[in-house]
Amino acid sequence: MSALAVGQEIPALRVEAGLPEMKLFSLIMADPNPIHFDPEHTAALGMGPRPINQGTLNMAYPIDALIAVIGDPARIRRFQCRFLGNVVAGDVLDAAGRVLAIEDGVATVELWLDQVDGPRVLAGIAEVSIVD
Repeated sequence: MSALAVGQEIPALRVEAGLPEMKLFSLIMADPNPIHFDPEHTAALGMGPRPINQGTLNMAYPIDALIAVIGDPARIRRFQCRFLGNVVAGDVLDAAGRVLAIEDGVATVELWLDQVDGPRVLAGIAEVSIVD
């Protein structure tokens, strides 16, 4: 595990919300909602021509950025977030964060997901164990 320090940046992880991955994830999650994989359905609902990414996938991107730094996903004790906007197929995103505090062997890490050249679409806080 990489040591964490207050103020430390979690380097940005750039990802693209690809339609093939969105379709596969819908199958894995047994989520039959066509807004996640059918452009015609999304357009018919007036939601634009691109399917909307699953919220759980949006949550995974900043967690992946954090794991790239801490190594072991089992060190994440808690994660909570707010969805601030939709991610649609083809969006390019940066997932990143910053260590806010360390107390009693636990680091509090602010995490976020931003559309490249666009708004923040997810904001969250993770608690990470820093002791073995």
